[in-house]
Amino acid sequence: MRPWLLLTAVLFPGVAAAGHDVSLGVTAVTLTNGGVYNVTTPRLGLDATYAYELGSWRLGGGLRWAPSGRGNLPVEVYARALLTPQLGRWRPAVGPELGVSGLPVILPPEGGFPDDLMRRQASQLGPAYVAVHAAPLRFDFRPFTVSALELQWGTTLNQPGATLRLQFGLVHLGVTL
Repeated sequence: MRPWLLLTAVLFPGVAAAGHDVSLGVTAVTLTNGGVYNVTTPRLGLDATYAYELGSWRLGGGLRWAPSGRGNLPVEVYARALLTPQLGRWRPAVGPELGVSGLPVILPPEGGFPDDLMRRQASQLGPAYVAVHAAPLRFDFRPFTVSALELQWGTTLNQPGATLRLQFGLVHLGVTL
């Protein structure tokens, strides 16, 4: 057994059984509400995921770290349930993601805006979000998986539709244990 697989099995007890997938990837997240808080520059980050394959479903979650830019704790924790049909080596995935994010940033308004604008903007940017996650270019080369150009579209839960969350998974490399 390779040393890094052994290390993964030691760090995550019970993960060494077949059907468990761990992956690392690079992602870009953009959060906007179309108003004063209109940050269109994506925040680059790292994404570590775990999934358990149960038939055509991938159940799991992960941790996303996006240190670029200003803001709260630049970490997100999430859970997902993805439907993944098997079409040869091609394993596209789509499904909901529910998470808690520390990424939203309130930019100080400039130029004659009301004093309570930052408070009103902050009320629209709650930490909990819901999103639809799609990985159309996901391939399985047992025991490795490769995914590129993933897309996620979502909003915060405290005021659905008040903010837009876009995430682009640039590349994910994983291993099935």
